[in-house]
Amino acid sequence: MLRRLAPLALAAVLACAGPHPAPPPAGTDDAAAREVLGRFSRALLAGRFEEADGLLSARWRASHGPGRLALDFRGAGPSGREAAERVIRTVEAGAPLVRAPGTARLPVGEGRAAVVVVEAGGWRVDALE
Repeated sequence: MLRRLAPLALAAVLACAGPHPAPPPAGTDDAAAREVLGRFSRALLAGRFEEADGLLSARWRASHGPGRLALDFRGAGPSGREAAERVIRTVEAGAPLVRAPGTARLPVGEGRAAVVVVEAGGWRVDALE
Protein backbone atom coordinates (compact mmCIF):
# COMPACT_ATOMS: atom_id res chain seq x y z
CA MET A 1 0.00 0.00 0.00
CA LEU A 2 2.77 2.43 0.94
CA ARG A 3 4.53 1.75 -2.35
CA ARG A 4 1.41 2.80 -4.24
CA LEU A 5 1.14 6.08 -2.34
CA ALA A 6 4.79 7.08 -2.82
CA PRO A 7 4.37 8.26 -6.43
CA LEU A 8 1.31 10.31 -5.45
CA ALA A 9 3.16 11.90 -2.55
CA LEU A 10 6.10 12.73 -4.80
CA ALA A 11 3.78 14.28 -7.38
CA ALA A 12 2.14 16.41 -4.68
CA VAL A 13 5.50 17.62 -3.39
CA LEU A 14 6.69 18.49 -6.89
CA ALA A 15 3.47 20.35 -7.65
CA CYS A 16 3.87 22.45 -4.52
CA ALA A 17 7.55 23.08 -5.23
CA GLY A 18 6.90 24.35 -8.76
CA PRO A 19 7.13 27.99 -9.69
CA HIS A 20 4.37 30.14 -8.27
CA PRO A 21 3.19 33.20 -10.14
CA ALA A 22 4.52 36.50 -8.90
CA PRO A 23 1.94 38.57 -7.06
CA PRO A 24 0.38 41.49 -8.89
CA PRO A 25 2.39 44.69 -8.59
CA ALA A 26 1.41 47.11 -5.86
CA GLY A 27 0.58 50.68 -6.73
CA THR A 28 -2.02 52.44 -8.75
CA ASP A 29 0.08 54.34 -11.23
CA ASP A 30 -0.08 53.87 -14.99
CA ALA A 31 3.04 51.69 -15.06
CA ALA A 32 1.49 49.20 -12.63
CA ALA A 33 -1.74 49.10 -14.68
CA ARG A 34 0.24 48.41 -17.84
CA GLU A 35 2.26 45.70 -16.12
CA VAL A 36 -0.89 43.92 -14.91
CA LEU A 37 -2.51 44.10 -18.35
CA GLY A 38 0.63 42.86 -20.09
CA ARG A 39 1.25 40.04 -17.62
CA PHE A 40 -2.38 38.94 -17.79
CA SER A 41 -2.43 38.87 -21.57
CA ARG A 42 0.92 37.08 -21.87
CA ALA A 43 -0.19 34.51 -19.27
CA LEU A 44 -3.36 33.80 -21.25
CA LEU A 45 -1.43 33.34 -24.48
CA ALA A 46 1.08 31.02 -22.78
CA GLY A 47 -1.65 28.95 -21.13
CA ARG A 48 -0.60 30.01 -17.62
CA PHE A 49 -4.17 30.29 -16.37
CA GLU A 50 -3.31 30.17 -12.66
CA GLU A 51 -1.11 33.23 -13.11
CA ALA A 52 -3.78 35.01 -15.16
CA ASP A 53 -6.43 34.18 -12.58
CA GLY A 54 -4.33 35.83 -9.86
CA LEU A 55 -4.43 39.07 -11.83
CA LEU A 56 -8.21 39.15 -12.18
CA SER A 57 -10.53 41.35 -10.13
CA ALA A 58 -12.21 39.78 -7.10
CA ARG A 59 -15.58 39.53 -8.85
CA TRP A 60 -14.06 37.34 -11.59
CA ARG A 61 -11.89 35.26 -9.25
CA ALA A 62 -14.99 34.53 -7.14
CA SER A 63 -16.92 33.13 -10.09
CA HIS A 64 -14.23 31.64 -12.27
CA GLY A 65 -10.91 30.18 -11.18
CA PRO A 66 -8.08 29.04 -13.44
CA GLY A 67 -9.99 26.10 -14.94
CA ARG A 68 -12.98 28.18 -15.94
CA LEU A 69 -10.69 30.93 -17.25
CA ALA A 70 -8.91 28.37 -19.44
CA LEU A 71 -12.22 27.03 -20.69
CA ASP A 72 -13.51 30.52 -21.51
CA PHE A 73 -10.28 31.58 -23.22
CA ARG A 74 -10.02 28.45 -25.32
CA GLY A 75 -13.74 28.56 -26.08
CA ALA A 76 -13.40 32.08 -27.44
CA GLY A 77 -11.30 30.70 -30.28
CA PRO A 78 -9.25 33.16 -32.33
CA SER A 79 -11.02 36.19 -30.87
CA GLY A 80 -9.67 35.48 -27.38
CA ARG A 81 -6.12 35.22 -28.64
CA GLU A 82 -6.54 38.33 -30.78
CA ALA A 83 -7.85 40.33 -27.79
CA ALA A 84 -4.85 39.35 -25.67
CA GLU A 85 -2.44 40.15 -28.51
CA ARG A 86 -4.14 43.51 -29.06
CA VAL A 87 -3.68 44.41 -25.39
CA ILE A 88 0.01 43.48 -25.50
CA ARG A 89 0.62 45.56 -28.63
CA THR A 90 -1.22 48.54 -27.16
CA VAL A 91 0.64 48.33 -23.84
CA GLU A 92 3.99 48.06 -25.65
CA ALA A 93 3.09 51.05 -27.86
CA GLY A 94 2.61 53.17 -24.74
CA ALA A 95 -0.99 54.14 -25.53
CA PRO A 96 -2.50 56.34 -22.82
CA LEU A 97 -4.85 55.02 -20.17
CA VAL A 98 -8.20 56.69 -19.60
CA ARG A 99 -8.46 57.09 -15.82
CA ALA A 100 -11.51 57.43 -13.59
CA PRO A 101 -11.73 56.99 -9.81
CA GLY A 102 -10.79 53.38 -9.06
CA THR A 103 -10.59 52.29 -12.68
CA ALA A 104 -8.56 52.69 -15.84
CA ARG A 105 -9.34 51.78 -19.44
CA LEU A 106 -6.81 51.05 -22.15
CA PRO A 107 -8.50 51.60 -25.51
CA VAL A 108 -7.37 48.81 -27.85
CA GLY A 109 -9.26 49.77 -31.01
CA GLU A 110 -12.62 49.16 -32.63
CA GLY A 111 -14.52 50.45 -29.59
CA ARG A 112 -12.82 47.91 -27.32
CA ALA A 113 -10.83 48.39 -24.14
CA ALA A 114 -8.98 46.52 -21.43
CA VAL A 115 -10.25 47.56 -18.01
CA VAL A 116 -8.45 47.41 -14.67
CA VAL A 117 -9.82 48.25 -11.24
CA VAL A 118 -8.09 49.14 -7.99
CA GLU A 119 -8.24 46.41 -5.35
CA ALA A 120 -6.05 46.00 -2.28
CA GLY A 121 -3.70 48.80 -3.33
CA GLY A 122 -3.08 47.56 -6.86
CA TRP A 123 -4.66 47.02 -10.26
CA ARG A 124 -6.62 43.90 -11.21
CA VAL A 125 -8.00 43.05 -14.65
CA ASP A 126 -11.76 43.44 -14.84
CA ALA A 127 -12.41 43.14 -18.59
CA LEU A 128 -10.93 42.62 -22.02
CA GLU A 129 -13.69 44.05 -24.21
